[in-house]
Amino acid sequence: MSRFLKLSVGIAISAVAVWVSMRGVSVAEVAKALRHSNAVLFFAVMGLTLLGFWIRAVRWRSLLAEPRTASLDSLYSATMIGFMANNVLPFRLGEFVRAWALARRERCSKTMVLATVVVERVVDMLTLLGILGITLLVHRFEPGAGAEERRAVELTRAGATSLIVLSVAFTAILVFLERRPQLARGLVHRLSTRLPERHRGKAGVALDHFIEGLGLFRDLPRLLWVFLLSFVMFGCFAVALQASMVALGIHLAWYAGLTLLVITAFAIMAPAAPGYIGTMNVACVGGLALFHVSDHALSTSFSWFYWAGQWLPVTVVGLFYLRREGLSLRSLGQAQEGGG
Repeated sequence: MSRFLKLSVGIAISAVAVWVSMRGVSVAEVAKALRHSNAVLFFAVMGLTLLGFWIRAVRWRSLLAEPRTASLDSLYSATMIGFMANNVLPFRLGEFVRAWALARRERCSKTMVLATVVVERVVDMLTLLGILGITLLVHRFEPGAGAEERRAVELTRAGATSLIVLSVAFTAILVFLERRPQLARGLVHRLSTRLPERHRGKAGVALDHFIEGLGLFRDLPRLLWVFLLSFVMFGCFAVALQASMVALGIHLAWYAGLTLLVITAFAIMAPAAPGYIGTMNVACVGGLALFHVSDHALSTSFSWFYWAGQWLPVTVVGLFYLRREGLSLRSLGQAQEGGG
């Protein structure tokens, strides 16, 4: 699929998602609800968002086999630049940008750093599975009478199934690569014979760096620490969701934030325009439908409140670090280039 087609599909999906989330609701209604929302809680949501990403940076340091000397400042800077890139640039470059930004600053292998980002995503999915299990234990979701509620329950079930399959598959692949590096190298060697000669050696070196980044699976104490940080990190985002609901006058059970956290995590996996616009909104509206929030205008207003509470701080802080590093948005295209 060409880059233009990918961009077009993402924009189209976001446009449809925005239309679905705003269906039957006027912009004036949303603007009025946002004007009357709790401004103090909006700043709290932004603060919790930045705290969550700081914890992500702390966790990233535990995932790195090397360099052990990577400073938290470098890790947080790369994290915010990467997620800012997802907010303002197409093609979901954020993960490549994060690895490139840290490798550039710490002068280490981008491939090895990128491997830790892949491991991080597996840990994210496994953690979300645990959170989903908690929510299903304390609240049994049954389809209500409304079509919106039935769709929300179906979305939750489909998302949970997809998450389980992806988590098991990724974990199996990564454990295989870490435990059977020789078999993996043999496979890469056979595949690399079709590459131009100048790229064959790079493929093997890249795999070696990649396997180095999978050392987490050999270190149980470090693995447990990473999962603890993961639950704390996602806890920050869940509290931010709960605070966003309260800011709009929506008072639900304590685990509603956890439920919406999982649903929004499913939603942002889908192709979309930069910033997850539309897909995040649909997820928020659908999540509230699970709790029988029938005021569609209120649900839509909540979705924009939370979306802004995430998008604004990540983008502003990411751009600050980008400028501090002497980089520009145009330079982030280098993140896709090779360079172990």
